[in-house]
Formats: sequence, C-alpha cells, structure tokens
Amino acid sequence: MVAKLPRAVRQVVLFALAFLAFYCLNLTYKEFRATVSILFADVGQGKCILVIAPNGRTLLIDAGTQTYGQEGKEEPMAQKVASQFARMGVRKIDVILVTHPHKDHCNFLPILAKEFQPSLFWLPVVESSELEWHSVKTAMANSQTKKVVAQLGQRLWLDMKNGLLVEVLSPPEGIVPKVSEWNPNDASTVLKLNFGEISILFTGDIGEVGQRWLLNSGANLRATILDVPHHGSKHNLKTFLLAVRPKVAVISAGRQNPFGHPDSSTIETLQSLGASVWVTGQQGSLLVKTDGQNFSLTKL
Repeated sequence: MVAKLPRAVRQVVLFALAFLAFYCLNLTYKEFRATVSILFADVGQGKCILVIAPNGRTLLIDAGTQTYGQEGKEEPMAQKVASQFARMGVRKIDVILVTHPHKDHCNFLPILAKEFQPSLFWLPVVESSELEWHSVKTAMANSQTKKVVAQLGQRLWLDMKNGLLVEVLSPPEGIVPKVSEWNPNDASTVLKLNFGEISILFTGDIGEVGQRWLLNSGANLRATILDVPHHGSKHNLKTFLLAVRPKVAVISAGRQNPFGHPDSSTIETLQSLGASVWVTGQQGSLLVKTDGQNFSLTKL
C-alpha cells in the first residue's frame, strides 16, 4: 500500500497545481483575446492608415504621398505599403475612406484598390478638380465597390462581436459651403475609433476652422491616440489638443518636406500635455496593437 502524503506536502502540491492552472489560463487569454492593429504607414509627405479588426475586417484611411512633380512615385509607394499589409496578413481591404480629395491623401489609392478589392468606399463630402482625385473616382466607378458619402453621425461596426466601432464626428453640413474648393482641409472626414477603453481620433487635414467646430460640437474628443491634423502643421489649436489630450500623437509627415511639417510649436504643445510624439518621416511606420485596455507601439 502506498503511504499517504503528509498534509503539508499535499497542500504544497495543490497550490502548485492551482498556480499552474492559473498560469496556463492566463497564457490562453493573452493568446486569444481580441486585438486591434493600427498601422500608421510611413509614406513620406502624405497619409495612409490601416485598421485591422479582431475578426479580420479592415479599414483603410487615406492612401497618398506628395510627389513634388515626380511622376510615377505613387507606384513604388503603393508597392511598399502593400508589402507591409501582406506582412500583417492582410489579403483584402473591406472599407476605404478618403478624408478629403488632396493627392497626398489619395494618389496611390487606385493601385491598392485594384489589388485589395474593397467592398465599401467612403467618399468625403467635398469635391476637387485634382487629376488624382478624378483617377480615384474613376477607379471606384469601374469596380463593384459600394459608394457612400461620409456624413456626421454615421457609424461603422468593424467588429460588432468585439465592440470595435468607428464613428464620423465631422464635418457638419454647414461647413462645406464655407470651405474653398482649393482648400478642402476643414471639410476632412474626422473619425473616432472606440475599442474598450482605447480610442483613436483620425483627423485628416482639418485646420483651425474644423478644430473649432469640433470643440463647439459637444462631441467627446478625448482619445488615447491622436492622428495629428494636417501633418502636424502650426494650425493645430492648443485648445483642440488639450481637449483630446492624447497619450500618443502620431504625425504623418515626410522627412525634410518643404512645408516645415511638423511645426515645433505643435510638438511642444503635445509634449507639454504628456503625449509621446511619433513622426513617421523620422521614426518610420508605427504599428499599434491594443486589446481595448492596454496598447503597444512597434516600429514596422
């Protein structure tokens, strides 16, 4: 007959087994918990952001670069971005949104759309005569993609099961006639992504007019991460940045661009608010991963 283990030994063994079970459950939770990935791609002086939901659905916000008169620069940039998408396991883009029709936000979009075959195209409310924007509309018109004009209050559930919601905060109807056709920045579509306790504000190129409207709109502008308006230009109001008070501020701006982006005053204000500032042209593409409670930042 096998002798019984002493009571003290049995307690130690039970405690060890319980600890091991807890450790294994914790590892399983970490491995399978819902995670959202957001890529702020380094595209030079331009903007391109990709959101990947836990269920695999994707949202592309803008896809453009400033060519400075160098025709054909869009194609290698599109190939670079497509390669990054592939490394992240992306085979299809479900939704594409262009915040406003300036070429540095949309000029290589037709190339990506052809490769990734979007299901939905979210158009900005404002039009433009730029050839690059005309190419985008032509590409979308020749596809089976559903077209919808972005409107204040619209909601997109990228992943309803896991609670990933994207909402349009701006522009309002009244702002569009006040914005020049040649400068539609303030009519940029502004989006807020909410996932658990983490939120991200995507702002296109809104300037002081757009920022003041948002401040007066009553919308909750607080966000964990801010896509800083207009490549970090000097037209970022301190009151707006204070209302957002981000922990991380991402500035999409090309190295040594001729516009002086980002402006030192904007960076200083963000840092004074306690935000970590990431400039794509200086630090490269940024990959954010979040489980809705915590987030991590990785250079891609």
